[in-house]
Amino acid sequence: MQLHKILSIVISLFFSVLSFSGYSQNNSFYVSELNGKYGVKNDKGETIVPEKYASVVILSDGSFLVYEENPGWPMIINRKGETLVSKTNYIGKVLDAFESHYICQYYKEGKMADIVLIKAPDVILYNFPLKYIHAEFVKDSCYTYVDAQTLTQGEKLLLDINGKLLTGADNVQNFDYIKKLFRNCNGYAVVLKNKGYDGILSGVYDLYKKKMIIPCNFSDIEFDEKTGLIKAYDKVKTLTYNLYDMSGQLVRSWEEIKK
Repeated sequence: MQLHKILSIVISLFFSVLSFSGYSQNNSFYVSELNGKYGVKNDKGETIVPEKYASVVILSDGSFLVYEENPGWPMIINRKGETLVSKTNYIGKVLDAFESHYICQYYKEGKMADIVLIKAPDVILYNFPLKYIHAEFVKDSCYTYVDAQTLTQGEKLLLDINGKLLTGADNVQNFDYIKKLFRNCNGYAVVLKNKGYDGILSGVYDLYKKKMIIPCNFSDIEFDEKTGLIKAYDKVKTLTYNLYDMSGQLVRSWEEIKK
C-alpha cells in the first residue's frame, strides 16, 4: 500500500500540473488549498469543490479526480460533488475524459493494469485487452471515438463513444484506421486498410450507419466540396481518380472526366 501511496501522489501531482496549466489559460478553475486539504475554485474565487480532499486533479472535461485520503483510491466527481466514477472501481489513473466518459487504467497487484472505458455513473463500456498500454479520445466536432495503442507501433484498436468496436478481430468492416472525417459532419470517414503487398489503401466508412460506402481499394480519398462527390484515386496511377456519390455509386470514371 506504501507503493500505492507514492504512486497516487505522483499521479495526482502530474495531472494537477497538466490540468492547472490547461485551465489557467481560460481562467476557469484552479486547485485551492486550505489547512492541507484541497478543493477547486473558479476564476472569481468562488468554491466549486470544498477544500476537504487529500488531492484534487482537474480533468479535461471539467470534472475532478479526487482522493478522500492518501493512501486511498480516487473517484471522479462533477461540480455538484456527485460521484461519476466511484472509488470502488479501484482505478489508478485517468488517461482521458470527454463528456462524462472516462478512459481509466486499473491499479492491481502493485502496478498499472488493464485500461477501461467508463461512462458516468460507473458504467463499464469496454475493457481493453491487456496488451493495450494507452488509449485516448480522438475529439472532433463531428464525431469522437477512442484510439487505443499497444507496444507495437501502428497496432491500434478503435471504438466508438459507446464502447462498440470499429476495428479489431471481430470487426467485419475491413479497415484498420480512421484517417480523417469529412468536414460537412455527415458521419463519413476516410479509413485505411493495410493490405500487405498492395500497401495501405483508402476507403470510405459511414460511422453512423456502421457500413462501408467505398471499399479500401484506393491510394487516397478526397471529398470535393464543390460537387459534393467523392474522389477515389487509383492505387496504380495515383494522379487519376473516379468520382462517386455519397452512396458509393460511380458517377464518372477518369476516362469520362479527362475528356
